[in-house]
Amino acid sequence: MIGLLLYNAGVLLSTALFPAVKLAVSKRGTVTLFPRLSSDFEGAEGKILLHVSSVGEAVSVKPLVERLRGRVALTAFTDYGLERLKSLYPDVPSRLAPLDFYPLVEKFLTRAKPQKVLLYETEIWPCLLACAKKLGIPVYFVSGKLSGRSYRAYSLLKGFLKPYTSWATFLARSPLDAERARNLGFKRVEVVGDLKMDTARPESPAELRLEGSRKVVLWGSTHPGEEDLAFRLHGKLKGRFPNLLTVVAPRHPGRCAKLKPPGSFALRSKTKVVPKSVEFYIVDTVGELPSLYALADVCIIGGSFVRGVGGHNPVEAVVWKKPVVAGEHCEDYKGVMEALKIPTVKEEELQPLLERLMIDEAFYDKFCEDTFSSYLKSRGVAERILSRVSEGEP
Repeated sequence: MIGLLLYNAGVLLSTALFPAVKLAVSKRGTVTLFPRLSSDFEGAEGKILLHVSSVGEAVSVKPLVERLRGRVALTAFTDYGLERLKSLYPDVPSRLAPLDFYPLVEKFLTRAKPQKVLLYETEIWPCLLACAKKLGIPVYFVSGKLSGRSYRAYSLLKGFLKPYTSWATFLARSPLDAERARNLGFKRVEVVGDLKMDTARPESPAELRLEGSRKVVLWGSTHPGEEDLAFRLHGKLKGRFPNLLTVVAPRHPGRCAKLKPPGSFALRSKTKVVPKSVEFYIVDTVGELPSLYALADVCIIGGSFVRGVGGHNPVEAVVWKKPVVAGEHCEDYKGVMEALKIPTVKEEELQPLLERLMIDEAFYDKFCEDTFSSYLKSRGVAERILSRVSEGEP
């Protein structure tokens, strides 16, 4: 109890000290304060409450949302995440999660009266867990994820968190996540798989017309440093592949204005027709990457060639039966990469691998087939999650 009081005091102090900062920054990808002080959630009463962190998670939970239509309400941690929820699921009630301050959370849950609370991946909120326990609302961590960074941070608070984690259910994405959850005090732990494996192919490829015959290498969800790598690699490859087109889709589109491709380029927001003379196509729009992967010859997953990010979801490219490559720093997706037989390579290994993929048709076809068949075998995670969540229901 003392620990929770200190935690609430810390939340209150941080909110009092930094409101101007929280409210002055851009909406995209940030956390504003005022909506978090509200307890109202129209249309959510009596439904299953599903919480996500931000943009990527908003997309990944689609298999669950579709199966819970009419029974689910959604919350997000960031403003940008909420925008994506409203765009993807306009008919599903959604709002920003309340500030994790006990009186606010208790009032929020008392009004919404959710049947259950589902927390996607890694969202351990002490006040939410404490209030749900008090009100008798079951809590499930679904496709539960504890990366090395998160696990180390939560381990420092293990004693404080144990009274709240010990009664919640942790449906882990992998055996390693399950082991870490047990070490943090979770008693009900089971491995169900990674929900990202249920990622479905978009209904159609993105609208894009390439003039001439092009070899297309697409870098998805890149971070600072990776765009420069993409540009350098383009320079090394274009002597052998003069028709090469490098497509770069930064994780945060706002960074596109700062990119300086070493050649002619076009912006996605300006044109959907790429002339022969254009060497670089920069994706400065939101939400189109999954359908753009369909147009690539090779897909490279960003956030994996720089330290500290952990990689991004490769399944969005695999569903198009494309060859997918990632860097060595994809710790957060290690299990997915291994399950789908996606190679994780060092920077110096990337060029020879791409050259072979673009020259050796037999190697290319086997690469795609191995990855795609592994994806098909790994599906069904949403059903496993819902079967566990539904246990005990009338």
